[in-house]
Amino acid sequence: MAASSPVLALPWYARGDYQALLELFTDPDKLPATYDAWLKRAERTESQLQKSGFGVARIWIRPVAFTAWCKERKVSPDQRARLTFANAAARGTRTGSQVGANDQSQRHAAGGYC
Repeated sequence: MAASSPVLALPWYARGDYQALLELFTDPDKLPATYDAWLKRAERTESQLQKSGFGVARIWIRPVAFTAWCKERKVSPDQRARLTFANAAARGTRTGSQVGANDQSQRHAAGGYC
C-alpha cells in the first residue's frame, strides 16, 4: 500500500468576512488589500501545491471563531496564529472547525499567502 501524500492546511477566507478579518489581524499588510487579489493568490498557491503532489485542506477562518480561539490561547491574531489554527483544524482538534477528523494523513499549514 502506497503512503498517502502530505496534506497541507491552507487558511481560507469567505468574501463576506475578508474586510473584517483584515481589521482583526495584527498584520494585515501580509495579505492583499482586496478579497479578489487574495483569492487569486490563494488559488495559485493551492494549484502549485497540488501539482507538487500535496493534498490541500482549505481551513475556513471566520472572525468570531478565530477571535475566540486567539483569546482563549492569549495569542495575537497574526500569521502565526492563522497557521496554527489551520493546522489544528486539519488535525481535527478543537478550533471551531473540524476537517478530516478520520483522515490519518500528515497535515501541515502552508504559509506565504495567508
